[in-house]
Amino acid sequence: MWGLGLLLLPVLIHFLRRRRIKVVRLPTFEFLLRTQRRIAMRSQLKNWILLALRISAVSLVVFLAARPLLSGEGWAGGSSWSPLHLTLLIDNSASMAYRTGKGTRFELAKRAARRLIGDLSSIDRASVLTTAEASGAPLGGEGQRAALARLESVRQTDAAGDGPGALQRIMAGAPALVDRRSLIVLSDFAKSDWEGLRLRGLRRVNPHMRVQFVRVAPEAGTGDTAIMSVRRRPWPPRAGSPFAVVATVANRGKTKRGKVPVSLFLGGAKAGFAEIELEAGEEKKVSFRVLAPSEGSLRGRIELGPDQLSATNRRYFSAEMGRRSRVLIIDGEPRRGLVDSESFYFSNALSAAPPGGDSPILVEVVAGYEMGKVEWSDYDLVIACNVGEWQPGAAGKLRSYVEEGGGFLLAGGKLAEGQNPGEGWMPASFGASRTLKPPQGTAVPPERRGHPVFSKMGSNPSRLFSRTRVRRLLPLKPSGGGKTLLTLTDGTPVLVAGRAGAGTLAVWGATCDREWTDIPVRPVFVPFLRGLVGFLGGRPEGTVAGIEAGRPILIREPAHREGEAVRVRFPSGAEETVRLGHPERGEASSPGGRTSGGEVRSGAAVAGFSDTYRAGFYEIRKPGGTDLVAVNVPSSEGALEPLGDAEIRGRLPGLDVTIRGVRAEESEPGGSIDGRVDLGIFLFFLLAGILISEGALADRS
Repeated sequence: MWGLGLLLLPVLIHFLRRRRIKVVRLPTFEFLLRTQRRIAMRSQLKNWILLALRISAVSLVVFLAARPLLSGEGWAGGSSWSPLHLTLLIDNSASMAYRTGKGTRFELAKRAARRLIGDLSSIDRASVLTTAEASGAPLGGEGQRAALARLESVRQTDAAGDGPGALQRIMAGAPALVDRRSLIVLSDFAKSDWEGLRLRGLRRVNPHMRVQFVRVAPEAGTGDTAIMSVRRRPWPPRAGSPFAVVATVANRGKTKRGKVPVSLFLGGAKAGFAEIELEAGEEKKVSFRVLAPSEGSLRGRIELGPDQLSATNRRYFSAEMGRRSRVLIIDGEPRRGLVDSESFYFSNALSAAPPGGDSPILVEVVAGYEMGKVEWSDYDLVIACNVGEWQPGAAGKLRSYVEEGGGFLLAGGKLAEGQNPGEGWMPASFGASRTLKPPQGTAVPPERRGHPVFSKMGSNPSRLFSRTRVRRLLPLKPSGGGKTLLTLTDGTPVLVAGRAGAGTLAVWGATCDREWTDIPVRPVFVPFLRGLVGFLGGRPEGTVAGIEAGRPILIREPAHREGEAVRVRFPSGAEETVRLGHPERGEASSPGGRTSGGEVRSGAAVAGFSDTYRAGFYEIRKPGGTDLVAVNVPSSEGALEPLGDAEIRGRLPGLDVTIRGVRAEESEPGGSIDGRVDLGIFLFFLLAGILISEGALADRS
């Protein structure tokens, strides 16, 4: 606008070109004075008009360089020198499912977006993005038809939205050379999703870019009754046993809610019902006691009566009652007397069950000379007790079984001295046996006290091992990354654990019976052995899987299943297939090319699945069985209190921010949203007209 100083140029030229006239009074010309005055006045008027036209021409050139814009309602597009880049950020988080008089807020936002895209010209570009789901829309924009098609593919989700993150990506990644840019955000601006709204790390914003926040149906309010949490005790439940379900229900509205129905469903049947009254802002707990199924999957949900936001009225939970763990014990020194058998104490400790119940572990015992007939893959864990000779074929198959995800425990004894099922894959090897005089106690190294093997022994497992005694031992030599979990009091390793491929294995330096140690008859033995079996591959009685909508599911399987297909069944009944891959080679696949994060065990085959944007039960049908995952709406989505206008402006200093609203009853949502028209083309035609007029008038002067 400093160019407006050029307005002085036509004025200066005008005065410099004025003719210097010498006045001579002649009596004979007195009769012409009146006519001369009329001609002079006409000439002066013409000069003033020429000066005004020239000043206007210079002003228009300056304004053309400044690219002025005109704001007005419903002007999303319009004629322009350059195309408009319209970016629409649509909030499709769970809170946008709030129902108004003419549908949900999300549906109203899509109608407004459809109107805005429809108003664009053929040279304009549009981008449609969402807050709760990666849409893959190009930030450079698309034509009107492609943008409308992308808008139709946008769906309502049950996930939380990341509006601030999406806003940052749009501002930092959109093309900087586009002259006219308009960013319109259509949302309810619930604090749960927009609390992190800040202006951080952005490059210099194009001055022709306008950010417009549009509140969708703000008059609909924030009243909602929501399930805030669901607790189960015990969890996971024992098969066929009772367990308690406690739901916390909150009234988010400003009026009292009477007779709110709360129902509990197990499978497809209603298992409990209650009615509660809630004052404004009040929370109450509702309790149910039900019986878990004896086998298979437990599918449960808590459901409230209908209200304006149905997404927060359901809460799902699931558990796999599972099958019992299968453990094979190879007895290297079987005897006629059952109590004298090498495997007696191990098999009894694993088969122990509470009164009236069953053990979660099925134990099978075979003699050492029968190991060649064993199908290793039929078992979750193999325990070798004092095995004196390993058949070459059986040892090779055992190694493959472990590397593909199996568990293995090798225990010592006089027959096992010098024997090993293979070199290079065990975490430790046996040394020469030695007698301990006097017998020594055992202890857990301080850095290993939190290890899963000792998970059933409290915070100080060494206290339970302090009274045990070891009279004879095969000292262990850790190798290949093996970690010492239990030692003698002098520090000699007694138990060493490690990994081989996708499997877990351990080496025990003493015997499985009382011949070398008294541990099998001490109180520590059962919790120690149960923890050891659980760590090495035992399957728990019940497994639980539950995530929030939008979080990825990571599927893990043994390494030998790499390349096999996994089918994922959605709550709607539709199915999608992913393939198990190797994470180190980047082959873990998921729909849409997305991969999920999470810790992956070395040697495991994995697949990531990210399309969890609808709440409900997801069935993961793997080659080794079916898992059930309960996906829920984040409880934060029930907090509908919005950010105020002043808060939004205060968090985005320096941006040209406009805040509008689209009401639910508007017949043409989007028509009241501000737009801008580039005045350049109109000023150009006006300049052309001025120059033509100036030229014609100057020729007559």
